[in-house]
This record gives sequence, C-alpha cells and structure tokens, in this order.
Amino acid sequence: MRPTDERPHPRTGRLCLDQTIHLIVSATQALPVEVRFSYDAADPFAVRMDFTGCAGVAAPWVFARDLLYAGLQELSGIGHVRVWPDRRRHGAGSIRILLNGREGTAVLRVPAAPFEKWLTKTFSVVPAGTEQDHLYWDDVVRELLQRN
Repeated sequence: MRPTDERPHPRTGRLCLDQTIHLIVSATQALPVEVRFSYDAADPFAVRMDFTGCAGVAAPWVFARDLLYAGLQELSGIGHVRVWPDRRRHGAGSIRILLNGREGTAVLRVPAAPFEKWLTKTFSVVPAGTEQDHLYWDDVVRELLQRN
C-alpha cells in the first residue's frame, strides 16, 4: 500500500496516513501489515492506529502524540508502549514501536520518513502546547457522565 498523506478535514482537523508497516516475527522475518494512523484536533493529545488489513481482528491502539514524536529521535515511553529510532539494523529509515497488551507483545517497524512528515503536519493542525485549547470540556464531562 502506498502511503497516503491527506490534508486536514476543514471542519474536524483530521489527518490520516495509510501505511504498510511490518510486524517483526523473528530476527530475520517481518510480515507486512496495513495500518491507518489518524489524528483529530478534537482529541489533540492522541494518535490512533487502526489495523486496516485485518479489520475486526486487531484492536486499535491510541498513542500520545508527544510519545511518538519523541520516539523519532530517542527511546520514548514506558509500560505498554515504547518507541525508538531503528538505527542499528535498518539505518535511520524506520522506527520501532513495541506494544505490550493482554494478548502478548508485538514489535512493529514503521517507515520513518512518511510517518515523520505526517506527524509533523499534526503540529500545524494543533501546535504543541495548545492542545488544551482544543478540548471541549463540556463534551468530555457529558461523555464521562453517560458512561456511568
């Protein structure tokens, strides 16, 4: 799948990137996986990753945008998610994302250039440090109250 780089939707500020990444299964094998990264100004701190090539099989993951951005340069994250540039094996051309979930652990290799270009564009939609200005607290409180 060719990476797609969409312009933000004029009303929602949503950006998407369709990309083929690789699930690392061994030191010598990696399986291609189709994913969609999406960013929405309505949820300004988060980047969502949906596994589009296996709908219904894999749950989406939601990452802190800052965690992904930091992971382009250095090891970032603790707990369930870690992100780092993959310089040893593949040069500066990819990043690794480690996911620890209830069902196990997965390591993903993401082509860095298109991902970094797309992630940088999210900061033109919602600049760093202004995320709280894009939250609609009445909507957040209403949603939380509806859950209980």
